[in-house]
Amino acid sequence: MKYAISTLLRLTYRTYFDNKGTAARLTVKRFFVMSFFLPIFFLLQLFHFFGLALDNLLFKGYQNIQVKEPLFIIGIPRSGTTFLHKVLAKDTDRTTTFTLWELIFAPSIIEKKFWIGLLKLDKWLGSPLSKLISLIERIFARHMNGIHTISLKSPEEDYLILAPIFACFLLILPFPFDEIWRLAYFDDQMEDHDKIRIMSFYKSCLQRHLYTWGRDKQLLSKNASFVPFIRSIRKTFPDCKIISTVRNPLEVVPSQISSVLPGVRIFDNDTNHHLFRDRFVDILKHYYKQLITLLPASPEKNYLFVLMDDLKQNLEDVVVHIYHHFNYDLSDDFLQYLHVEDDRARKYESDHHYSLEKFGLNSETIVNDFGFVYDFFDFKN
Repeated sequence: MKYAISTLLRLTYRTYFDNKGTAARLTVKRFFVMSFFLPIFFLLQLFHFFGLALDNLLFKGYQNIQVKEPLFIIGIPRSGTTFLHKVLAKDTDRTTTFTLWELIFAPSIIEKKFWIGLLKLDKWLGSPLSKLISLIERIFARHMNGIHTISLKSPEEDYLILAPIFACFLLILPFPFDEIWRLAYFDDQMEDHDKIRIMSFYKSCLQRHLYTWGRDKQLLSKNASFVPFIRSIRKTFPDCKIISTVRNPLEVVPSQISSVLPGVRIFDNDTNHHLFRDRFVDILKHYYKQLITLLPASPEKNYLFVLMDDLKQNLEDVVVHIYHHFNYDLSDDFLQYLHVEDDRARKYESDHHYSLEKFGLNSETIVNDFGFVYDFFDFKN
């Protein structure tokens, strides 16, 4: 907690007084947005730390739970990680995964129990709270333009649970400073003691989740931002399995840049100079290199590459192959779900539109910069 508070104070100081040379220009809009965001964010993390501390008094048993053979979907951003995660999460008989409400409001066991109890009371009263939340979600979804479906009940990236200790890369939007940027190169640039601290906290959060939702279930995690964590993930969970979704860089690069722009605009970061664009291009190159280098260096039974085009056109075959590859039991009910979802996937058309030219890029540059990706996956350029 001491580290988190000191980091927040440092980032707050940088926000108002030390933002030169960064995208965090202090415009009038950004001043008011950050002045609203910071106290809410700070208070939310205080509640979380209080809950986490109470867990160690009231629910000590979570510390003895083993996170057995967790399955991590660690792929290139904008390459189908969310879709595959939501599909695999439907196999609730054998897996459990974080939902958005748990990540934002209930990292601790006591917070989970509080919200579960509140939702039961809400249902008994006719669900007024649930209806209000659904209305807010629909309003918010209209502003996402098909970029990423948002629902508090939906499976979501559990890197959000690292926000209290400032190890969540999404914080690059309110805090576009080196303290957050370096998370994109976690295994290579973070100090060893920071890596140990962060991974210990993450493991404890997974144990808390299993304590609440099913100690005998397999933990399913999806995090595109965990690509630079691969070595740390394997060190923390030696028996883990990893699925990496991949996609043609010509599609990934503009899609990723476009997907972060709504958040960049909310915090009124500088979108005119190319800091975000250039940094994300470099990060994506690093991600591809990490996947291509690190995954094949492990036993084949512990990892699998999945192409996004295959997910869209042959979802059922891809998931069946995943289950056979990792020797998972495939139930009849889940197989039936896959059959129905396979047809939907073939018909799906994204509302998210983008182009390289919009961001001052061209296909020749991307193909040259990501040539090693085209060679490894035999993508067409």
